[in-house]
Amino acid sequence: MTRFGSDATARPGPCMELFGCCGDELPTLRDLSQQAVAHALACALADVTAHAPPGAVTDDASSGASGAVTGNGPWPVAVDGTAGNGHDTLFLARLVGARGLVHAFDVQPRALARTAERLASAGLEERVVLHGRGHEELAAALVAPRAAPLSMPVGEGAWPPRVTTAMFNLGFLPGSDRSVTTRSETTLAALKALLPLMAPGGVISLHVYAGHPGGADEAAALDRHLAELDWDRWQVARYEFANKPRNPERLLLVLRLPDPA
Repeated sequence: MTRFGSDATARPGPCMELFGCCGDELPTLRDLSQQAVAHALACALADVTAHAPPGAVTDDASSGASGAVTGNGPWPVAVDGTAGNGHDTLFLARLVGARGLVHAFDVQPRALARTAERLASAGLEERVVLHGRGHEELAAALVAPRAAPLSMPVGEGAWPPRVTTAMFNLGFLPGSDRSVTTRSETTLAALKALLPLMAPGGVISLHVYAGHPGGADEAAALDRHLAELDWDRWQVARYEFANKPRNPERLLLVLRLPDPA
């Protein structure tokens, strides 16, 4: 389930020079999320380029625009834990490269159908595996034998996969049944399964909405769990607008640090 978005907002918005841009507005939390995720994927694609045989690079894969590299990987693996209307899934599919892979999860058939339509319109459906299950089953879906799902590419990188980035928009699907929301127990289960799979330099983005019933409990549970992560392996940053009067939200960015030399 995703809260909101559009193809227009899939591009970084105006932000201060501190964030590498110029403008007269603070970055939205969505901007910060996408900037962090895009940077992690660009670095992963640059690593693919670095390990490609001479002459294998046919385009600038470091930009993530085309991913036209024939290196042996490991190619980026991304997770959209809340597919919703498909905006984040499409955003990730555009950036993982031609042989990268996105795993997108959602329990609502309507959300999966919208995501599939969006991907097909962009011609990127082959880069995505859609999972009609909750993200609490992330470990079973990603670490399961190659035979399932049948649409998963074979021979692309290491197995189990090392995940480059993951995005979660926690809450409910706008325009849908607001009683169907992400929950503390399922979100924590997904996070606990995901952390051991993260590649060094990988980023998890958790956009948390706390205004609906159960949202504040979910936010507090995430804060408690992430505060316990080992500082030598993880960095966790929290961003929020301190004076936003309605629909409180925060962004949690979790960075997997490089392994010690």
